[in-house]
Amino acid sequence: MGAALMRYMVGVSSAEIVAAILCILFPDARTALDLTPGRGCFWSEAVPTGVAVHFSEHDFTALPYADDSVDIALFDPPHLADAGQRSIMRQRFGTYPSGDLESAVRAGCREAQRVARIGTVVKVCDHVHEQRLQYMSGWVVAELGTPYELVHQVRARSLVDPKWHEPQLSARNNGATYFVHRNGDQRHSRRAA
Repeated sequence: MGAALMRYMVGVSSAEIVAAILCILFPDARTALDLTPGRGCFWSEAVPTGVAVHFSEHDFTALPYADDSVDIALFDPPHLADAGQRSIMRQRFGTYPSGDLESAVRAGCREAQRVARIGTVVKVCDHVHEQRLQYMSGWVVAELGTPYELVHQVRARSLVDPKWHEPQLSARNNGATYFVHRNGDQRHSRRAA
């Protein structure tokens, strides 16, 4: 993918979005640390980023790294609470009891900000769980402040989930929001590549 980035990215993979964010919004970055559990699909070596990305095998809520030890921290926390033992999402990315998910995501945001010298990219999915909206976007803003940039990823075109057997009660979760925070000045200005 070339250097193209739009506020709403439809039908584009997470890896392509992360590569574009790094290329356009962080041209001054050389290293990144992926805090995402499970080494999943947040970014891919098949999509060049121009940044050396390393995986963290540590608990993202309490990282052993020094302050400002990498240029960028990438964080795609578990999105689902109470995932079942056989859940694919649980096996890939982990899960938390519903009462613990918010505090874990907030702690991960704080750790991402602490270890990042230039900035952070945090991907979350607002969704309904236990009949209540899980406003993960609000958790990120509460911890990191107003973002430098937002990118919305849209996957499905329909808000109707075909798996519902009864009338649907909430909108289908069909995407994610990427919160981009630059440390320091939040004004958009040219930065050296």
